[in-house]
Amino acid sequence: MKFFNKNPFKKMKNLNSQLLSLLAFAVILFTACNSSEETIPNNETSEITPEIVSKLQAAYFETSSAKVTTFMGEKGVAVEDMFFTFAQIDELGEGSNIPNTEHYRTTNLVTGLPRVITVSVSPDLGTLGSDALDKTIVMLNNLGSQLTYQRVSYGGKGKSKADIEVNEFYELESGGFITLGRAAGFPTRKGDPAKGFGINSRWFELSIAPTSSELAGTMAHEIGHCIGFRHTDYQTRESCGQNVNEGSAGVGAIHIAGTPTGSDNTSIMQSCGPATTFNNNDKNAMLTLY
Repeated sequence: MKFFNKNPFKKMKNLNSQLLSLLAFAVILFTACNSSEETIPNNETSEITPEIVSKLQAAYFETSSAKVTTFMGEKGVAVEDMFFTFAQIDELGEGSNIPNTEHYRTTNLVTGLPRVITVSVSPDLGTLGSDALDKTIVMLNNLGSQLTYQRVSYGGKGKSKADIEVNEFYELESGGFITLGRAAGFPTRKGDPAKGFGINSRWFELSIAPTSSELAGTMAHEIGHCIGFRHTDYQTRESCGQNVNEGSAGVGAIHIAGTPTGSDNTSIMQSCGPATTFNNNDKNAMLTLY
């Protein structure tokens, strides 16, 4: 998810002049990753082949900043606010034409309903991260879906390991964007949620640092990806001030019945925020799927 900063100077009084110029047109990109993420050296970025780019673009991902990386112990490609292994990329394909701005789900969803989803957060995210996760869990459970979220201790092994882990990473601003997090894919073919996401602790250092409610909204957005939600405006990214129409949708973007066909600017699943709560369309989408 991205945050489109329409008034970027409002919260930047304490930044130095170099950072001011960088953030003057800043957009905050809500993507997720963990502290063990390693960017592969430039001489290996050739592994993003035209075939991989084609598959990502067919699934409506903007690939100009895609990079090969290692995330949560696996090698793959970071693109927008997502990370996919090469095997996961192979699962993306082409589908039929659908409208540009609706609520969308992925092909794979979480199964075994009703189901308890356990979530943990790294202590590296401090009290802010801990408080935000508690708020996120309350938000999700208040929706009344067949998915119930329960917090467990971070760092568990085997059956004690959380279904979704929230990790920390540190990444500087680049090109007018700051990466806030990166989700580790969508639900698996076995019907399990993606194994986690991360939050960029660099965000905490800036004058635009999040409140616990803003961070909770970001976490809810990333958990949305983990259980199978795409961005509501994934084709046009109009919430980011863009107007992109890339043609037909991929298999991994299926419209959710009962959600609007027009732009939904307050959805927590918009490409760009801010959004700190689920709106009625988000609730309808969640209850339709789960």
